[in-house]
Amino acid sequence: MRPIRFVHIADLHAGKTNERRLNRNKDLLHSLNQVLDVIKSEKADYLLVAGDIFDKKLPDAESLGLITEFFVKVSELKTKIVAVSGNHDSGLFLEAQTPWMEKFEIKLFTRPSADKLVFADGEVAFVGIPFISERAITDLTEGEQKAKIQYSEALKKLLLYAGKKVENFKWKILIGHLFFAGSKIGNTEMEVTVSDAYAVSQSALPPTFDYIALGHIHRYQRLEECPTTAYYTGSLYQLDFGESGQDKFFNFVVLEGKTPKVEKVKLSLLRRFEKLTLRKDDRVGDLARFKKENTYYWVTVEADTPQEFMLRKRKLEEIFGENLLRVYPQDRIKREEDKNKTNKGTLNLKNPIEVLKAYYKAQGRKWNSEAEKVIRKLLEEEI
Repeated sequence: MRPIRFVHIADLHAGKTNERRLNRNKDLLHSLNQVLDVIKSEKADYLLVAGDIFDKKLPDAESLGLITEFFVKVSELKTKIVAVSGNHDSGLFLEAQTPWMEKFEIKLFTRPSADKLVFADGEVAFVGIPFISERAITDLTEGEQKAKIQYSEALKKLLLYAGKKVENFKWKILIGHLFFAGSKIGNTEMEVTVSDAYAVSQSALPPTFDYIALGHIHRYQRLEECPTTAYYTGSLYQLDFGESGQDKFFNFVVLEGKTPKVEKVKLSLLRRFEKLTLRKDDRVGDLARFKKENTYYWVTVEADTPQEFMLRKRKLEEIFGENLLRVYPQDRIKREEDKNKTNKGTLNLKNPIEVLKAYYKAQGRKWNSEAEKVIRKLLEEEI
């Protein structure tokens, strides 16, 4: 019997920008070309894309064109594509692409649905579970702890149901954009979507599946507590400074026999992010030795006065030029770290204003105080 060969990628984030000016589509294209080379050389049967295809709900024309061209190139190699939507994707937008995607044998899972959970292709069955927001399957008025239990239990039931739906197939593969407890975050995910509220136990993953292809967490890792073979392959390039120092990978997998053969493929990166610290006793010019091609920098500056900070900042700008994306004083970093420690794990899901503020922060958007007044008024009327 012929083995099944496939490539697993996730978290493409087409359309990603840093500091509102650095477009990352070149980085994505550089990585996707390497993925395409492996698909071609290994004659992969399938490409699995585990969510966050785009960085924004309504992607720009350039990003849509990039993804479209990549998918078409993959399809021309007679490789079928199976993908799920992530929390950054718009299910409605992706559904609008279905007519042309179907012509290229691209299967998209955009909404959780019991009757549209499985894609069968001969002896292979794919279960697709896109990102499911907590508000879609929990009652927030029941309180934070009950909401967590509701979400986890609902996902557990869905996964169990999915496993039973495909148990008679020779090969069974699950693709999901989900957060599992015990996974190591990449430090660039939306804080709200990797909180305890979204954590599902690894034991909830049914052993029925031969391989579980996951997206959502940006750091490459295997789920060690899962009863079967499950991986997050992480983002395809360093999305922001939270991923500074991280290498990037994707998986080439062969299903043959009882245990999948998983090859971890390392990507060469077009550009990297690095964090540096300029201490009070350091000369600004000393940091010049860290300057490298195709690298962007975040420098934390120790200074006694605002004037000293601004002077050191200007000198850093002379050294690093446009590659200097962020310069922060040390006291600001400390304040943000202290704030994060205080807020960690304390998001009150029963308070819609707090949830919205956390969402705005994760999106990098400024909170609208006028909107808060309207929400408070509506809540008072409801009470």
